[in-house]
Amino acid sequence: AHIIAGAAPTKRARGTQTGRRGREGRGAAGMSTSVVSLFRTYLRAAQKFPDVNIRDFLVRRGREEFRKYAHETDPAKIEKIVAEGKESIALIERTSSVYGIYAPKHPSVLGQK
Repeated sequence: AHIIAGAAPTKRARGTQTGRRGREGRGAAGMSTSVVSLFRTYLRAAQKFPDVNIRDFLVRRGREEFRKYAHETDPAKIEKIVAEGKESIALIERTSSVYGIYAPKHPSVLGQK
């Protein structure tokens, strides 16, 4: 869960025996690189949402979901969770596009800085 909280992964000293990482190598907090990539993709999709209230909700909800499954070790369950995450990202992107077309023309008070 360190990656979700924003902590940077630690670097290994040169010359240590780490073995070869495959494409699905483990990153910070034991999360696979595909899961970390999925999390980042989810956050990018959520940040593109035009409405600030929905955008904040999506970011908060995404963090909660990733924390909820951070300690999952069963590969079959992880594969299912990743597939659901990809579906969620696609839904956010579709909804964001439609919302952008039909959104209210006045800006949100909360979105102004």
